[in-house]
Amino acid sequence: MWVLAASVIASPPSGACGIAVRDGKVDRLILEGELPPTGEKVLDFRPHFIGPGTIDVHTHGAVECSFSSGPAEDTLTICRYRAITGATGLLATITGVWDELLSSLEKLGRLTDRPTGGADLLGIHVEGPFLNPERRGAIDQATMRPPTVDDLHRMQDAAGGAIRMMTVAPELPGALPVIEAMVRLGIVPSAGHSDATYGELIAGIEAGVRKSTHTFNAMRPLHHREPGTVGAILSDSRITAELIPDGVHVHPAVAATLIRTKGAGGVALVTDGVRYSGLADGIYERMGRGRAIVKDGVAVTEDGTIAGSVSPMNRNMRVLRDEAGITLDAGFEMAAQVPAALLGLTTRGRLTVGNAADFAVYREADLTCVATFIRGVQVFGAPG
Repeated sequence: MWVLAASVIASPPSGACGIAVRDGKVDRLILEGELPPTGEKVLDFRPHFIGPGTIDVHTHGAVECSFSSGPAEDTLTICRYRAITGATGLLATITGVWDELLSSLEKLGRLTDRPTGGADLLGIHVEGPFLNPERRGAIDQATMRPPTVDDLHRMQDAAGGAIRMMTVAPELPGALPVIEAMVRLGIVPSAGHSDATYGELIAGIEAGVRKSTHTFNAMRPLHHREPGTVGAILSDSRITAELIPDGVHVHPAVAATLIRTKGAGGVALVTDGVRYSGLADGIYERMGRGRAIVKDGVAVTEDGTIAGSVSPMNRNMRVLRDEAGITLDAGFEMAAQVPAALLGLTTRGRLTVGNAADFAVYREADLTCVATFIRGVQVFGAPG
């Protein structure tokens, strides 16, 4: 099968205008002027362009569904929605009080790595429960508990080993042994909802923290005499900075500063998408936690606290391009290649020969996704 477009965001080679797919993998990149073999199936999406499928390691839900609650079908609905925005893989991100958390872990563990009809469910990101109430943001304090290795093992056992990432406040008593245990279990420790000083986060990095959760949000800020959590993230190359680039969580100028400081290879774009993603602007109930007001790509609580984003990844990359001056090549590196590397997915995130044929087709002007392919199978868009 050949998929043609005006260009492909991939290198090398430069000047590619399409992808040849065989057995679910990229067989080769098609150069301008090449003709398909006789009888080869051709899907022509010109004048649009092809980008690697994005991998969202921090998303809570969409279209009135949440990974933290609801039946298995809701999880599949979210995955299908994310595919129409160009996502080919994601981590189901969850919070919850203890018993609800264990129940969600069991449900999602059974669904991980199974067909969804949309973006692949690659595992689980637990945002908590070892968080600092001083930096709770919109996370319910009732979901938080002191870090213990026993609780970590109980969670991973409930999930059947499907937890791939966990947000933790490294300054909490008992957090460092838990971080070390995460590494042994194959979980990426991510510092977030944290009031860590510079030194406390460096200690967390030494223990195994390799990522931050929504950098700048719900963490101790940068100060010139106490660099804080943000200062450690900016200065230490061992930690990848997660970024919500919706233009609201972080000002585009600050997002650009982070990217230029860390380099695109040191930043992972996420949506932090909540259950109102994919819905019209309006006011929505938060299941016993008051109302959420959705407007212009963000959801806020009634007191104005940001309660998650409703801006999909393709819109986020457009914001970075149009408002922060970040190239699409860098945007796709941060939205696909970096998350894949964090999760150890060596055959995903890049459109290179032999890798999984995970890609999406976009309109260049506004980055609307017109088609999405996972392992060479079209899961969204007209058949072509």
